[in-house]
Amino acid sequence: MAINVKDPQFGAVGNGSADDSAAIQKAVNYAKTLSANASAPYIATVYFPAGYYLIGTTINLTGATGIWLVGDGGSYLNTIILGITGSRPMFDFSGSSFSGCENFMFEPAGGNASSPSTIAVQFGRTNLGGLNCGIKKCYFQMSDTPSSNGGLGSIGLLNIRSEEFFIHECTIRANSPVVLSYSASLNYPGVNYSASSSFSPGLLSGTGSMGVVNIMGTSLQAVEKRQPALILNGTNSINFEGYLSRIVSAGGTNETAVLCTTATTNLKLHATVESFSRILQVISSGLENCDLDVVIANSLTPTTELIDITNCFVAGLKARIAQPVTTERNRTVLYHAPTNGGTQQAAGTLINCEIYCIAVPNNQFIISANLLKRATNVSLNTLQPFEKRNGRIRQLANTRVSAGVNGNVTAATILQFIEARLSTTSNNSGYYRIWVEGTMKAGGYGSGQAATFCFQAQIVINQKYDGTLSPPSVTIISLDESSDNPNYLFINGIIANLTFSGGIGSVTLTPRVSGSGTGEPVYFEGYSELQSDFFINEPIPIS
Repeated sequence: MAINVKDPQFGAVGNGSADDSAAIQKAVNYAKTLSANASAPYIATVYFPAGYYLIGTTINLTGATGIWLVGDGGSYLNTIILGITGSRPMFDFSGSSFSGCENFMFEPAGGNASSPSTIAVQFGRTNLGGLNCGIKKCYFQMSDTPSSNGGLGSIGLLNIRSEEFFIHECTIRANSPVVLSYSASLNYPGVNYSASSSFSPGLLSGTGSMGVVNIMGTSLQAVEKRQPALILNGTNSINFEGYLSRIVSAGGTNETAVLCTTATTNLKLHATVESFSRILQVISSGLENCDLDVVIANSLTPTTELIDITNCFVAGLKARIAQPVTTERNRTVLYHAPTNGGTQQAAGTLINCEIYCIAVPNNQFIISANLLKRATNVSLNTLQPFEKRNGRIRQLANTRVSAGVNGNVTAATILQFIEARLSTTSNNSGYYRIWVEGTMKAGGYGSGQAATFCFQAQIVINQKYDGTLSPPSVTIISLDESSDNPNYLFINGIIANLTFSGGIGSVTLTPRVSGSGTGEPVYFEGYSELQSDFFINEPIPIS
């Protein structure tokens, strides 16, 4: 049978005006005596019948083994915790193992006292323990207090190194809905916060692991544009499935849904992101073996980049991003800010990554050119997919381009790319090498006659920092040619060329076709590779 906080020996009232802190603490202390065996934990349940429980002092659940708090989560009557604990949490589970709570609503009691709670629930690792805890089926409605907690504002759930942790089927609304940290100190632009516990011997000092967290069926909603919905400070093996959004977006300037303040490994994010304009930002560190499966829509600033990995080492990233709103697609997916005003290479690197974003209207939005320069073994899957391997950028789709008709052939533009040279930078000269492999074909299904010319072509051209081009060097290798009837259709060869206009390089192929089959279609099928050496940027194929 559960321990009832309203039993006479404890004496909680639950009317929203009487302070129930002492009564609840009596019930919790009694439960602790029943679950003290850490080697074979007995889970003691503390039950809160429906009502409004005013909490003037943090409930001390620290150092416990097997304490589970349960409220009434009915459709009409609920268990509501009204906190007036100031900067201290309403429930403090620091140092507890096999413990947690469910079926509660957490709210600061702003109208009832001068010190409404700014933290709802805290978990943490101490020398007494802090593993295998969790929370489920709870609702958090915290206030907008942006200056509290060192700039984090109100916090729904704070976890400092309490691993093997879960959050299931919750809605958490706060300035910072969930904070997971490997250190008691969080320090990044705009935030300087040190977590602590009033009861435990102290959160483990220094830094350590913060991992194995499972967040399922959960909605994290930031209050205003103050902080991200999910803040990760030195985490590993975090699995999130749910919803990331904001309730209102008036105050503040934050556009990031998930913030990684330092190196993050094995983050699995399966989410719908709304109202935030940026999915993820990593601050000057690393991202390793992470998987993002995201739909992002209703962005308030639809020009904001989706993933900001400036100055970061990124390895093994797999990102699948859907943008259903057409007007929100003209923004960079993988972004690295210009280094030193765009005069130096990107400080970050990208290795062994796969990016899928079919919705981008043009490949110039899939990755920053300076980041592509520092990319190795990366595939970028758009409507015009390409990859960079062995220092070469290669088209991944078979290109079919018309070259007119026999008797009126035209130059077929088979590749266009954004040039790597920056006109404003004097140290950005280099060269391009374009390799083309494919087939020029003439003839159609109607006549049943055809001519083919299989070939390889190479164009090499040097470009000075002022845009001056050296004469191109062109090599055409004829691999094979075939014709059903040479007198009707025959392809004698091709002319390859590379030109620049308005910062766009264009590779064209002009076939030489003869025969009496006037009007027969002529077209190219094949792929291109692009190799270059410029100091800052890599060229980006756009068609």
